[in-house]
Amino acid sequence: MNIDVNKDQLMLFDDMETKKFDAHEEWQGMPEYNNKKELEPIITVKFKFKSKEDFELFNKLLKESVYKTNKVFDGMQRKFEKQAWFPLKEKGGSYYYE
Repeated sequence: MNIDVNKDQLMLFDDMETKKFDAHEEWQGMPEYNNKKELEPIITVKFKFKSKEDFELFNKLLKESVYKTNKVFDGMQRKFEKQAWFPLKEKGGSYYYE
């Protein structure tokens, strides 16, 4: 089997092998990024609802009154277990960008 390789492509890869990697030069102009572990909540409150309608009313009141029409619960949470931070944090997860 004969594979025809473009000489310019080989030169591109040869150049990468001979050039020494300089992290400072590579990341010049990029924004600062620090991974910081998000703190655990100090107080956790659990609400129980007898119906889906009760939960939706509660969610609507939270959204309008407390969270200024921002989304309180996202679709990534479990069907019967929801959580939200107060004040509302836009990005969920264990780490955040500062």
